[in-house]
Amino acid sequence: MIIVGAVIVLLIFLVVGWAVATEMFQQRTWRNRVRSGDTDIIGALIEEALNQWRRSRPPKELPSSLWAGVQGAQLVAVTAASATLSAAAEASFRTENGARTQVASALDESIALASKLIDMMLYDVPNLRLGSVRVDIYSTFAGADGTPVQQPIVSSTAHRAIADELPWESLTPAEILGRFETIYQAGEAGRPVAITLPPIEGALPRPAEEAAAELQGEQLKDND
Repeated sequence: MIIVGAVIVLLIFLVVGWAVATEMFQQRTWRNRVRSGDTDIIGALIEEALNQWRRSRPPKELPSSLWAGVQGAQLVAVTAASATLSAAAEASFRTENGARTQVASALDESIALASKLIDMMLYDVPNLRLGSVRVDIYSTFAGADGTPVQQPIVSSTAHRAIADELPWESLTPAEILGRFETIYQAGEAGRPVAITLPPIEGALPRPAEEAAAELQGEQLKDND
């Protein structure tokens, strides 16, 4: 029995060691590709993080509306050192004394969402350390014919050199965006005003599945 137990322990050790080694090799390969400026891998890592956030429950400290905005974020473009995302936010309401009352304007929600996405993109994407992140937030307006259309109301570009020095926990979302290159405009009663977005740098990478399949093929060749 002692011998059988020792064999089982050894097998478990070998399997776990193999899995850990494989994971470490894969992550090292990703980091090397990122350092080389491979925008396909950068895009794949971002898409994987976005998908993980979409599958996750909202953190206890975050309002559900804010987390829904995070889960709806989409990758727009990447470069070797930056990424641009878009998301949407609307005004928040609650019932008070039998009536629906606005508790946060679409602009308030957009500022909070932009701040949160910048934070997560800079610090919560595994194997990726972007130099800058841009987030564009859209909200719904009535079109010329009365149909709803979405227009950008907040655009913020954050650079890591500035972000790393910020006391994130002690600043409001508006104060955080104020430290970055941010565009937004408040109209009457705090209503959002549609803005003109700056030109977007980079382009949308290949689908993550295609880039991942190519990377896996290269890893198999290296192993051979």
